[in-house]
Parts: sequence; structure tokens; C-alpha cells
Amino acid sequence: MNRRDLITTGVGLGAAVLASSALGSRDARADDKKPAAGDPRLAVLDALSACIARSELCAAHCQVELASGAREFARCAAAVQDMLAIAATAQNLIARKSPQAKRIAELCATACKECSAACGEHKAHWAHNMHLECKACMESCDACLKACTAFAAAA
Repeated sequence: MNRRDLITTGVGLGAAVLASSALGSRDARADDKKPAAGDPRLAVLDALSACIARSELCAAHCQVELASGAREFARCAAAVQDMLAIAATAQNLIARKSPQAKRIAELCATACKECSAACGEHKAHWAHNMHLECKACMESCDACLKACTAFAAAA
């Protein structure tokens, strides 16, 4: 096994473990009470959690593609990494009811929009069951964009 294969395998395994952990914890709280209807804070926290989980898979996929020489994933990888950093901060500030929550939600909405657009560049491949991580990321970013926008408007 050469160095590139080792790195690619490591990134893929790490993403699978992370996704399994993230999705498992989400399933574990399925029995919890559903958020109160119209509560934008709980809705945005749920959207952020789902978005982060799906985006971690996309980021790992982009790294594997970049390692194999597919430079067309550079924009997608950068946009996903930016969005992940902002979304994690947003999740923390919104959960703590920080006075900065509205501003970070607005920034997160912008990052989600940019990430969605970057992932959408791979749309032509989805019909061939390729780069579906990008599709899932785009869909979760679109949902998170809506939730962040609603939260910022209500805050």
C-alpha cells in the first residue's frame, strides 16, 4: 500500500466513523420530544446538527478526490471547511443563547449558501450515483440556510 492509498483509506475510515457516531447520536434522541412548533432556536440547532454531520462526509469525500488528483473538488472542499467552522460556532452560540447568536446565524446562512453552490457543481454526476456526499451536503446546507434565516429574523 503506497502513501496515497494509506491517506485515502485513513480519511475514508475517519469519515465513516465520524458519520456513524454523529448519525447514531441523532438516532438516539429520536425518542426525545419534538421541538415546539415555531421555535426557531430548536429548529436551527437541529438543522445545524444534520448539516454538520452530512458536511463532514462531504469534506472527507472531497479530500479523497483531491488526493487522487481531482482538482475540481478544491472549491467544494474549501467551502465545506468554511461552513463547518462557522456552523460549529453557530451551534455553540445559539445553544448558549449568546448575544451574538443572531449575527452568527446570518453568517452561517451565507456560508451554507456558498457551500450549497459549491456542492451543486457536481450535480451532473448524481444521476450516475457519483459524489452523492456532495448532494446530501447541498440539501442539508439548503435546510440549514432556511433555519438560520428564520432564526435570525426571529431573534
